[in-house]
Amino acid sequence: MSTASTAPKMDSNRSTSKLQNPAQKTSFIYGTAWKKSETARLVTEALAAGFTAIDTAAQPKHYQEPLVGEAVRSHINSGKCSRDQIYVQTKFTPPSGQDLSNMPYAVDDPLEAQIEASVSSSLQNFRTTEDGAKSGGAYIDCLLLHSPLRTMAETLQAWTFLEKNYLPHRVRRLGISNISLPALKRLWEESTVKPAVVQNRFYAATEYDTKLRAFCRDKGI
Repeated sequence: MSTASTAPKMDSNRSTSKLQNPAQKTSFIYGTAWKKSETARLVTEALAAGFTAIDTAAQPKHYQEPLVGEAVRSHINSGKCSRDQIYVQTKFTPPSGQDLSNMPYAVDDPLEAQIEASVSSSLQNFRTTEDGAKSGGAYIDCLLLHSPLRTMAETLQAWTFLEKNYLPHRVRRLGISNISLPALKRLWEESTVKPAVVQNRFYAATEYDTKLRAFCRDKGI
């Protein structure tokens, strides 16, 4: 993946997921949930073992994103790789998924302010210098909505805000987690920048999302 600041060409019938990025070279993304104080050590071990793609979230309830960033930064600064050789995927988690006493934004803030604070904290966590006061040229390879928001209108509001304010320089592509096929189709139809990634858990009760995955294959997600 190039770090050049050029906007990707959009095809209204396909997502931008085919942009070159390290995640396309591996079958696995290393997940960082529930690792608590061991997060930095475990991410360091994962990178040393050959993982080139990391998934996390701005959700202190389950993820320690600052420790993920610490491990990634250390790996880069030790000369083991460059930033563009690691795919970093993180998430904006709405209040429904947060511990309200420990979250990266104020719960009473308007939605766009919540997103701005959350993404700013993620960019700070994934800075490449040790200077904590500077996020510099930090960027996120893929930012996911951790779930649809309370209404489809709010979900589209959040998506549009990210499209207009972060792509393609600070965030390279957008995605969404924990989404149903009807909601994904609506998001696809009404968004300008199409989802590049869908991250769902698969269950027998949902027939392992076979129809949703077929839609993703058809759209290049």
